Amino acid sequence: MFLVQILFLMILILGIAWKFRLTFVESVPIGISLLVLLLYVLSFFHCLSASDYIAIAVLAAVAVYIFRLSVEKRMQLKRFVKQEMTDYATITAILMTIIVCFCVSGKVVSWWDDYNFWATDAKALFYLDGFAEKYANVAPEFGDYPPGTQMMKWWFLHFSPDEFKEDLMFAGYYFMNLAFLFPLLKWFGKHNPLLLIPGAIALWLFPAVAEAFWLDGCCADLTMAVVYGAFLVSVVDGREKGRLLYYGRQALFLMILVLCKNTGFIWVAFGLIFDYGYHIVLGNKEAKREERRGLLWVTLLPVLTEGSWLSFCLLNRRVAKLTGTAIQMVTGGMNLPEYQGAMVSAFTEAFVSWPLHRGKTFAVDLSPLVLYILLLIFTVILFYSHILDKRKASYIGSFLVISGILFYSFNLISHLTIFAVETQYLEPFGMVSSIERYGAPFMIGSLYLLAYFTMQGSRSVKGAVICLLFVFLTTDYAGVYRGIWGYRDTAEETLVQRNEIVDEAAEKFLASVGAGTDESIGRVLYLRDVSDVSWVRNTYIGFEAAPVSVMYGNIDAKQLNSGDIISAVLDAHAGYLYVDELEENGEALFTPLMEEEAFEYGCLYRVEEGAEGMKLKKVQKG
Repeated sequence: MFLVQILFLMILILGIAWKFRLTFVESVPIGISLLVLLLYVLSFFHCLSASDYIAIAVLAAVAVYIFRLSVEKRMQLKRFVKQEMTDYATITAILMTIIVCFCVSGKVVSWWDDYNFWATDAKALFYLDGFAEKYANVAPEFGDYPPGTQMMKWWFLHFSPDEFKEDLMFAGYYFMNLAFLFPLLKWFGKHNPLLLIPGAIALWLFPAVAEAFWLDGCCADLTMAVVYGAFLVSVVDGREKGRLLYYGRQALFLMILVLCKNTGFIWVAFGLIFDYGYHIVLGNKEAKREERRGLLWVTLLPVLTEGSWLSFCLLNRRVAKLTGTAIQMVTGGMNLPEYQGAMVSAFTEAFVSWPLHRGKTFAVDLSPLVLYILLLIFTVILFYSHILDKRKASYIGSFLVISGILFYSFNLISHLTIFAVETQYLEPFGMVSSIERYGAPFMIGSLYLLAYFTMQGSRSVKGAVICLLFVFLTTDYAGVYRGIWGYRDTAEETLVQRNEIVDEAAEKFLASVGAGTDESIGRVLYLRDVSDVSWVRNTYIGFEAAPVSVMYGNIDAKQLNSGDIISAVLDAHAGYLYVDELEENGEALFTPLMEEEAFEYGCLYRVEEGAEGMKLKKVQKG
C-alpha cells in the first residue's frame, strides 16, 4: 500500500498547486500539513491504517473527476502536471527525498531524548494504530507532548506495516523537516537551474547553522523552526493569490506548529504577533474588515487544535514531568537551588562566545549573540539593497529585535526555574546546547524569512549565491555528515550497548508482557530490589516494551508491607504487576495479595479488584 500512499500525497500536492496556481515545491508544506492533520484525527479513533482506504477513495474520486472534465480542461490539467513534474525544483525535491531516505537506511535510535519519548512514542503509534488509552501511554513522564511530528514518522513506518523499522522513522522525520524548506528551491532555480545542485545541498546544511540535535535524534525543535519560518514567509507572501490560500496556509502552519511540541504555543504566539503587526503596519486600509475576518480564523483554528489535544490529555490523565514542574514553580511549591548565579554566568558566556552549534567549522563559528546581531545587519542590508522598503524593514527589524529579547529572556528564566536542577547547564557547553536547541525556531525561522527576501527580491542569482555562501561558511559539517552517513560507524556499537543495558531479567520481562506486538496489555508496574536501581536501563526497557506502558519501582522488602505494594500499584494506575527477585524473602509482601497459588518472581500478574480488595492473578502464557 505504500505506493498508493505516495501517489495519494503526490496527487494532493498537485491538486493544491492546480487549485491555487502554485508550484509543486510551494504546495508541499501545505499538503504535508493536511496529511498530518488527517492522521492526527484518525489517531483518536485508533484507525491510522484507515488512511490506506482514504487514499484509495481519493485516487478513485480524482480519476472520476478527470474523466468528467471536458477535453480542453483535461488537456490543461495534463499540461500543468507535466510542467510541474518536469520542473527542475520538483525533480530536485523528489531526488533529495530519495537520497536522504537512502542515506538514513541504517540509522538506529541512539539519542537519550528519543528513548525517553520521540522514538518510543512513535513505536507505540505504529503498533496501536493511534493514541494509547487512558493510563497506557508509553512515555508517562512526557504524556502531554503533542504528536505532530509523530504523524509523519508513522506515515513512513507504515510503509513496512509488519515490522517496526527505526530507519523509516528517521526518514519520515527528515522528510517532514525538508518539506517545509522545499519552497526555497523555487528561488534557487528561478534564475539559473544549475543553482539547484548547491541549493539542494545548502537546504540540508541550512538548519545545522544554528541547531545540531536534529542530526542525532528526531525531536521536534527543528520541525518547529522550519514550520515557524514557513509561517513567517506565508504572512509576507501570497496575498495576490487569494484570501483562502493566504489565510488558510497561515492557519494550517500554526495548527501544525502547535502540534509539534508543548512549547509550540510560544511560537504560535510570536507568529500571531508578527501577523497582526504586519497587517496593522503594512496592511491595506481599504480591506481592514476582510483582514480581521481572515486573522480571526488564523487565530481560532490553532487555538482549537491546541484545545483538542489538551482535552484529550486531560481526559486520559496525560501530563509531562516538566509541565508538573512548571505548575509547582508557578504555585510556589518548588524549592530552587542556590546556584542561580552560576547559571546566569554560564548562560552569559555561552550566549556571547560559544559556537551556536557546539562544534567548530572550517570557516566561521557564530555565537548566539553574533548571529542575533547578524539578523539585524541582514535586515539593514536588505533595506539598502532596495529589497525592503523603509516601513517593511523597520517593522521586520523591530520584530526580530523584540522577539529575540523576549525569547532569550524566557530561555534564561526557564534555566533558573524549570531546568534549575539540571546541573549540566552550569557549564557553557551544556548551556549553549540548550540555547541552540530551544532557540532553533527563533534563529532558523528568522533566517528562513530573511533568505526568502534575499532570493525573492534579487533580479539575478546574487541573492541565492549570498544565501549559499552564508550556509556553506557557517554550518556544522561534522554534525551533518554524522547525521546522514557517519552514524554508520557507531550503529552496530549502539545496538550492542542497547542489548547490554537491557539485561537478562529485563528480557524475560519484555517477553512476559508481549513487547513489540500489535496489542498492548496497558500499563505494567515493574518492581526490582532497592539495590538494583537504574533509571537508564528503565528508559531503554520502555523503548523495547512499546506499545506496553511500563512504570518502575525499586523496593526494600525489609521496610515495606503489602499495603505499600497496593499503594504503589494504585499510584502507577497499573493493570499488571511484574516483580524481579527481591532480597530478604520478599515474597511475603505479595502473599496477602494472592488467592490460592503461591507468589512467584518473574511472572506477570493481572491486578484485579474483588470483595476482599486488590488481588493478583497469574497470567498464563499462550
